[in-house]
Amino acid sequence: MLAMLDETLLLGIASIAVAVAGFTAVTAALTPPGGAWSASHRIRQRAIVSTSFNVVFEGLVPIILYSWLADARASTVISSAAATIYLAWVVGERGRQLLRAGAFGTWSGRLLFTPAVLAWLVFAANALVFGSLAVYALALCLQLSVAVISFYQLVAAVSA
Repeated sequence: MLAMLDETLLLGIASIAVAVAGFTAVTAALTPPGGAWSASHRIRQRAIVSTSFNVVFEGLVPIILYSWLADARASTVISSAAATIYLAWVVGERGRQLLRAGAFGTWSGRLLFTPAVLAWLVFAANALVFGSLAVYALALCLQLSVAVISFYQLVAAVSA
């Protein structure tokens, strides 16, 4: 069977996501001023791991579907639709957590949430309109930026 066009791109993004998840161990060793992480900081720490692993699996789904369907566009559309549904749930849950922690009152809380919503919108547009692997990869990168922003915010909180 022929390889899926741009399979390497998806595997590369998935590999980067695994590396980003590994950086969570760094944040566990850090001690913020006052000695304890706030509720919003703990949400950010979980966001690094959960978002990174979501991106890993979402990066693999189109490749697996292509092996089954042998149709790159259909594989991308189905993967985008599945990611849209799953990410709607994740964004809703994370939004409730951030709201309870009072994180939306800060620019960093809003900054953490914005790329997740953008990723959801791009996945949805890709499922409904584009069916493009490039657009799917863009959505994965937007989603992964949630983990990167979370990591940066945690490191910045310690060095403040």
